[in-house]
Amino acid sequence: MYLVNAQEMRELDRQTIEELGIPSIVLMEVAGRAVAQEVKRRRKAGSSVTVLAGHGNNGGDGLVAARHLAEAGYETNIWLIGDTERMGAETRCFWQICERLSIPTRIFRTAEEIALQRDLERTEVVIDSLLGTGLRGEVRSPMRQVIRLVNSANVPLVVAVDVPSGVNTDNGAIMAEAVRAHSTVTFAFPKWCHYLAPAAELAGECIVADIGIPQSLAANYPIKSRVTDRTYWSRFLNPRPAFSHKGSFGHVLVIGGTRGMSGAPALSARAALKAGSGLVTTAVPRGIQSVVAGYMAEGLTLGIGTKDDETWDADTALTIAERVNHYDAIAVGPGMGRFQGDVKWLQMLLSAAQKPLVLDADALNILAADLRLLDGCHVPVVLTPHPGEMSRLLQREVPDIEGDRSKVALELAQKTGAVVVLKGRYTVTALPDGRQFVNTTGTPAMAKGGSGDVLTGIVASNIAQGFSLDIAVPFAVGLHGYAGELAAEGDSEFSVLATDIVQYIGPALHKMMSN
Repeated sequence: MYLVNAQEMRELDRQTIEELGIPSIVLMEVAGRAVAQEVKRRRKAGSSVTVLAGHGNNGGDGLVAARHLAEAGYETNIWLIGDTERMGAETRCFWQICERLSIPTRIFRTAEEIALQRDLERTEVVIDSLLGTGLRGEVRSPMRQVIRLVNSANVPLVVAVDVPSGVNTDNGAIMAEAVRAHSTVTFAFPKWCHYLAPAAELAGECIVADIGIPQSLAANYPIKSRVTDRTYWSRFLNPRPAFSHKGSFGHVLVIGGTRGMSGAPALSARAALKAGSGLVTTAVPRGIQSVVAGYMAEGLTLGIGTKDDETWDADTALTIAERVNHYDAIAVGPGMGRFQGDVKWLQMLLSAAQKPLVLDADALNILAADLRLLDGCHVPVVLTPHPGEMSRLLQREVPDIEGDRSKVALELAQKTGAVVVLKGRYTVTALPDGRQFVNTTGTPAMAKGGSGDVLTGIVASNIAQGFSLDIAVPFAVGLHGYAGELAAEGDSEFSVLATDIVQYIGPALHKMMSN
């Protein structure tokens, strides 16, 4: 499903109206009817409904909803928070229709705050059609007062039209005050704010309503961002050829591990095998090789350094550089730790590599010392930071990273030429060409140590199996999240371990292929 920002949505609206000839009043009618349908889905006829409408197009959608609900037997009344003189032709048309149908209407004035408060305290449903996707600056009075009244009224059901009033459509920020909704009915395509905190938390359940804007417009525009779920990636899974062997599906090298963190590379390696790679080798300091080998019988291990070495050192760079190109994909960093000379070590590896690289964990922390290290790398690179690692890579505070996740991920991708996976709720995968994928699989149960190592292994496995990066990486994110969901269903959100996620990769693939 395409994912749009405010400017893109305006352009798609314009093309639909001006180039295709679908009248804007028709789009408004269909949109408002979809909002009414959401209220009907959640509340029985006879329920009291208060529609809060601005004078813009968003308000027009709310007025249409008010008419449909009143005709269906809901006790409906309308408050206009705005000026009838500033209404567009379509919104004015629906305002007049509501008046002719004798639906109770009032125009809000500051002195009527108590009257509105009483209405909100009595009503069972509020439809928020105050502000739409075009909000640029902070919410001003009287809108701010009205939003505050809605949030304090404890209304059983608040339905937002398109976006909760008061949020920034593109980055999810709260513009001084924003409505807390139980559900949001958005039109044609989801907006970025539906997947970015804090707006995503305010939107509640997000319903995307088809109002007649063709999907083909988004493809031809083109819109570069998509929201994906497990069904989206099912199309890339095919039965394996009968005459296959272990060399048919790629050989992954995982480089990592150190004293006290031997489990991290083992998790990545096992995940790579479960995700479909035929062979996986884990390169670790020789002093912990036997420990890592004991985690799984199916994987190969490669001991680096002397038998007493339990950590990495700069002298191992040449040994690694000589071996990296024996494999189809290389994952670097899980459990590696920092060590003397690690920047030079990574520089030599990046320069020597002739196969795609996935950098995670401490490889990212080493890279943060100088992003120009990637200038000497001539193969595809995937970076998989969590917000803390992204903070170090871009030398910004974590709140700044979380405040505009899509922009930040794309900035790093275009700055480095790497594919960037910014992990978190609704993980964002950004490609240097501007495309972005927002993942909707996953669960809070995955917030455990080792979960990221599992993702690294799946990404490397997909690459080694021959998927192009624009499929391999976001598909890995979706599979990882879905495996986590299945693990939580089989256990609980409190108890899932990274090893459980690995165990559910197979069932997740099976269910995805069955769609």
